[in-house]
Amino acid sequence: MSDSSSATAQATHRPSRARPGSLTLATRAYFAVAVVFLALALLVAIALPYGEYDAMAFGVWSRLIGEHWPTFHFAQAYPGAYQRPVFFVLQGLLWHVFGFHQWLGRLLSLAFSVLLAATVAVLAGRIAPRYRGLAAALSIVVLLTVSYFDRYVAAGLTDVPVAAMIGLTAVLLYARRLGRAQLPLVGVAAALAILTKPSALAALIGLGAAVVIGPRNGLRGRLYALLAIGLGTVAALAYDLSQARYFHMGFWSFFTLGSGGFWAQLAGQTRRQVLLDGAWLGPDLRIFLWFGFVYAVARIVGSRHRPAVLVAFPISAVWSWLGPHLSGAHGLRVGILGTGGTTEQLAVLVLAASLLFALAAPDDAVPDRLQLARLLLWALPTLVVFGREATYTLRLLSPAWPPLVLLVTCTLLPAYAGARRRSEWLVAVPACALLTLVVLATYNINGLGASGWQQLRAGGFSGLTNAASMRSLALGGDFADEIDAVESQITRGDRILTYDGRLVFFYLDQVDIQRPQSCAQLPGHRLFVLLEDDEIRKQFGTRASPAFWEACKNATLTKVAERPGAFAVFVNGVANPAAGECGVTPPPDQGLAIEFGRMRTAAAAEALQRHVAALGFIQAKVEQLGCSLYRVVETGVPNKAVGQSIIAEAKSAGVSVKLVGG
Repeated sequence: MSDSSSATAQATHRPSRARPGSLTLATRAYFAVAVVFLALALLVAIALPYGEYDAMAFGVWSRLIGEHWPTFHFAQAYPGAYQRPVFFVLQGLLWHVFGFHQWLGRLLSLAFSVLLAATVAVLAGRIAPRYRGLAAALSIVVLLTVSYFDRYVAAGLTDVPVAAMIGLTAVLLYARRLGRAQLPLVGVAAALAILTKPSALAALIGLGAAVVIGPRNGLRGRLYALLAIGLGTVAALAYDLSQARYFHMGFWSFFTLGSGGFWAQLAGQTRRQVLLDGAWLGPDLRIFLWFGFVYAVARIVGSRHRPAVLVAFPISAVWSWLGPHLSGAHGLRVGILGTGGTTEQLAVLVLAASLLFALAAPDDAVPDRLQLARLLLWALPTLVVFGREATYTLRLLSPAWPPLVLLVTCTLLPAYAGARRRSEWLVAVPACALLTLVVLATYNINGLGASGWQQLRAGGFSGLTNAASMRSLALGGDFADEIDAVESQITRGDRILTYDGRLVFFYLDQVDIQRPQSCAQLPGHRLFVLLEDDEIRKQFGTRASPAFWEACKNATLTKVAERPGAFAVFVNGVANPAAGECGVTPPPDQGLAIEFGRMRTAAAAEALQRHVAALGFIQAKVEQLGCSLYRVVETGVPNKAVGQSIIAEAKSAGVSVKLVGG
């Protein structure tokens, strides 16, 4: 054989590098976008301070631990924080060792988010071993599409950490390689889950029930796993009992602290709307979650895969459109297509239509009945508790995120496999649609939205180190202005009276947290910060109104800042010159007007208005000119002659007035 013939033969028999298939490409794309998402979340975690109320109110305990370690109990810390030592003690230790830097707490929060993504990926790979890589990547991008996960990915709250600990407990249940250490680790993880947030209890009950069901073969081992979960739960509840006794509370009162009273009423008001709306993982995943529910139930009761798809698809499509309308939460254009822009709605529609590819799915991509039953049973107790007690905010469903994300993953995977069975190119249809949703989800990191990211980009790299700008972006206008107003007035040793627990996060023992009740609370405090939002007004009525406090005789309050409907900041005594104008928009030029007087407080101005109205000047009204400047005025005076006649009439009634404007 000649050299050329030999070379040709070698070339013919040389193994060629196989091109990656469509499912492999989708897997790589999903992992890549997850890395980008994580990088953006890391940027936000480092650049922005905390912005969520609970992150600051509960984080007071972490701050105090950082300042006074190893002291554990503090009068300034909210008792509810002691339900959740895993995150807040870890955060406090970080601040004790490295100093108080909010980005350290955010990075800790982000670490739990990464743990949650890793646990759902491992579990998804176990559920679909023939498609392990795709299932893992798919579960991660489904998680990244969960609206509240995006918002709280590094927020310093315990909702993502508790979901991560639930997921870790489930992963350890299947980690056979751990040998004898497996069950003790399961117990420890279960205990830490409850100590991350009490809502883990319902999820652990569901997980325990899911573990037990299955074939008789292996039942003994599953019962041991259930025992490990139970012992871990008992250990965590023993800690809660000790803290309840410390705070002189009943165990159940301590364990459920923050879920009764006003919150129970709010849950009752929102229950019907939230349950019918069905966007529990966010509007983009509404139809896929309902498809998963209906498909799983159909399979469990005996249906084969194809009939279950044919039943689940129309039911989930109709209900995803009808449910939001019945809830009264949305207009007629909302429903199956979500609530985003045109691109987002189109992506949801394409991905939803792709569910029909599951009809062609091979058997090895179809989830079995036992897996589906376990996922439903795992999620069920949390769903019940959420529906009864916590519908006022969807983030409280987080302990059910692992099973719900896995359920959506299990019912999306056959669509990918079915599309590939038809044609390699068809996989691009669901793959690109979901990829679009994940890319759009990056805008929701920390709740920034398009405007927030635009503000970050506008400042450039130097803007990331501008503390005032980053604080304004993280806190939003109202609380950032509240902090600015307090900073302009407070000095070392001054005391603040407020019901805003966030201020303790910044000023620690200078703050007295008290419910707004009476004027007797004011003496001894340099500043008084009043919250005026709807929630506070519902709880405290007129005591959430600045007029109530401005009428107090035992203190000389000067209003230095106010955002009506949000807060008001008062100084007891003389305010520093740095005080602003409360964001009050000066009244427009209204021509000639009769001014009956100017007052320092709204209460005094309202009293004068009632007085002159009783004298017949019924068109007189109160206008706010500044933080502590109000006037009573009658506008619409056509000319000076009419004005002079009104002045004469007022003088005859014993009222001193003047003609202004014009």
